[in-house]
Amino acid sequence: MAATALTPAQLDTAALQAVTTLVEPPDVTQQFNDLVAAYDRTAPADGAARRLVTKTVAELEADAGIGQPQPAPYGTRPPFDIKLPGLLARALPDWAHLAHRTDISHGPSTQLYVAAHILREWGWQQKPHHLRDLRGRRCLCGAICAAVSLGVGIPETAHRAAAYVLAELRRRGQVHETRHPRLIGDWNQMPGRRAEDAIDVTLAAANTAAVHEAHPRAPRRT
Repeated sequence: MAATALTPAQLDTAALQAVTTLVEPPDVTQQFNDLVAAYDRTAPADGAARRLVTKTVAELEADAGIGQPQPAPYGTRPPFDIKLPGLLARALPDWAHLAHRTDISHGPSTQLYVAAHILREWGWQQKPHHLRDLRGRRCLCGAICAAVSLGVGIPETAHRAAAYVLAELRRRGQVHETRHPRLIGDWNQMPGRRAEDAIDVTLAAANTAAVHEAHPRAPRRT
């Protein structure tokens, strides 16, 4: 075996550490409020003009598309063509695919798009930190690990990919920072969870990662 495959448990732990380093948009609420206050003091009493500042910050952001979910730049398909192994090969250990590594330069967004593709094509299973079942189905973290084994990016990049998933779950209020459920694996095994949920969260995280990769900002302070 030339290399050791990344495991879902390792990935979940790494995501918990990496999520605090993800970029975040600047908070411009106070600057906007200051601007509105200055306008109220100095603007002429013209109704049409003053209606420009009657909307809330949230409404203006919604009009501009700021903070709103962005359409996937590659739809629901990976941003490059990847042919997954067949029905029999998908049940092999991930290390068996390491020899087929072709490109280790992909970022978190690509890894997440491919992970969503794996969940869709190979199937999703609910047992957390269990790389695959007998049919080759993966948990969410297992799908990201499989993407790495197939040659899409490196483990360090996958840590950030999983962190984007964890951040998306926190944004939705489905996992928490200090109490159970905290990990992606916790979320993956919750009763009522479906494959469609895992794919949707993975694609949403991929979209966020793609935006951050296109418009990088400084990491937030912890």
